[in-house]
Amino acid sequence: MQAMTSPKLEKAMRLLVAIDRNPQSSHELAESLSISRPTIVRLVEDLRELGCDIEAVREGKAEWTYNLRDWGVFAPTRVRKHMRGP
Repeated sequence: MQAMTSPKLEKAMRLLVAIDRNPQSSHELAESLSISRPTIVRLVEDLRELGCDIEAVREGKAEWTYNLRDWGVFAPTRVRKHMRGP
């Protein structure tokens, strides 16, 4: 039986997995995760408060890209496993 999670936590875990696989801008994340851009920005801030080290990097005039440096209170292996499902 799969553990139940809140919709916000589920979105946050999807975001962590997405930027761990490939650093992306908020626009790219909004499109690939089907989550609004303002929600992406709020989730990043919430995850930072939970100890996640999410760095925003900008090279030249390109968009800011989110890079995951540390998972904070989350266990990467368990989050990835949960997102894959049983």
